[in-house]
Amino acid sequence: MKSFIFSFLLLSTTLSLLPFVVFSSSFTSTNPIVLPTTTDDDNDLPVLSEVLDTNGKPLQIGEEYHIISASWRTGGGVYLTNLTNTKCPNDVVQHWEGSKDGMPVKFFTMDPEVAPSSVVRETNDINIMFSVPTTKLCVNETVWKVGDPDSTEQGVRFVVTGGTLGYPGPITIKSWFKIEKVTKTAPFYKLRYCPDRYLCPMCYVGCSDVGLTADRDVVGDKRLVLNDQPFWVVFEKFQKTDA
Repeated sequence: MKSFIFSFLLLSTTLSLLPFVVFSSSFTSTNPIVLPTTTDDDNDLPVLSEVLDTNGKPLQIGEEYHIISASWRTGGGVYLTNLTNTKCPNDVVQHWEGSKDGMPVKFFTMDPEVAPSSVVRETNDINIMFSVPTTKLCVNETVWKVGDPDSTEQGVRFVVTGGTLGYPGPITIKSWFKIEKVTKTAPFYKLRYCPDRYLCPMCYVGCSDVGLTADRDVVGDKRLVLNDQPFWVVFEKFQKTDA
């Protein structure tokens, strides 16, 4: 009888420890605890990081900023000029001189996958528009877009103006850009042409970074172009005294 009681107690003790043993075995170096990513509580989608300016503040939609080289050694800011003898200036160029901030731009975004926001977030599809005085004839020639392959430059596609704000679809697909961070610490970014499929489900668009290329018509300055050597930039808040 004593032997039976002892065996019963031993079995009970072993069974009571089983859940602990099984639970503990799941926490090993090969099976770490995975913490959830930051999400929007309303739709359970990841919240993208805010794009920051040189003061560490989020870029505000509709506000004015300079797009400037991340290193003053590689030139200054971006500006609008006329290199191709068109009715309106539509060439997007970077100053060769590091002290030149260029012309201010505004950012606009429309992303149906996230809640409306007043800030620009990394990898959002955005429109970029020069915020400069213009003539009535050229009032619609300040929004950035990707140009058609250039017949004189071995198929190079320059960044030009003449794009459209909003209205996703095949006609406006060339007007959408993204901002992506290129470093973990400093607020250095690159521009990228890679529109999301929801903007035009039937469109096929190849993705490419926005880089620079020397132009024989602009001594020292460089045109923005699609290539695999991204132009590292920072965003500086425009001050009225800059005008």
